[in-house]
Amino acid sequence: MTTAKALLAKLREIAGAVVWPILRDEASRPDADPAVDIRAMKWANVQLLIAEAFRLDGFLVKEIGGESADMVLMKDERTYLVDCRHWRALEVGANAAGELYGAMGRLGAKGGFVVTAGKFTPDALEFARGLNVELIGGRELARKLEMAKETISGALPVRPLAR
Repeated sequence: MTTAKALLAKLREIAGAVVWPILRDEASRPDADPAVDIRAMKWANVQLLIAEAFRLDGFLVKEIGGESADMVLMKDERTYLVDCRHWRALEVGANAAGELYGAMGRLGAKGGFVVTAGKFTPDALEFARGLNVELIGGRELARKLEMAKETISGALPVRPLAR
C-alpha cells in the first residue's frame, strides 16, 4: 500500500506541474516563446498593456492612436513616440526605426520606441544606435506586458456579476 501511495503522490506532483501553469495562464515550458502569446492577443489589449507598461516606467500616456505614432508619451516635459504597428511581426528591420525617427523630427520628439513581439534585424539594431530610438522586442516586451497585467488587474474594481 505504501508503494501505491508514493506512486499516487508522484502522479499528483507531475499532474500539478503540468496543469497548474495552464490554469494560471503561464507557459508550461521554461523555453516557451512569449511572442506566441503576445501575437494571439487582440490589438486593443496589447495597446492597453503597452500604455500601462510605459506608465509604470514613469511616462504619461498623452495620446493613443495618433497619425504619426501609435502612442505619444510625455516624461520630464519631453515628448516620446511609440510605434507598435509591427507588434505581430517575426522580425522587424531598420525601416521601422527610420520611419519613427522621421516622425520624431517632424513632431519634435526627444526619443521613441519601436515595439514588436518578434526580433529586430541586425541592421535595425545598428540603425537605432545613437538615434534615441529604443527597440523593445520579444522577451523584453513579454516581461513589460506581464508587469503591466499585474498592475492593471490590481487597479480594476471587482464587482459581482449582475444576475
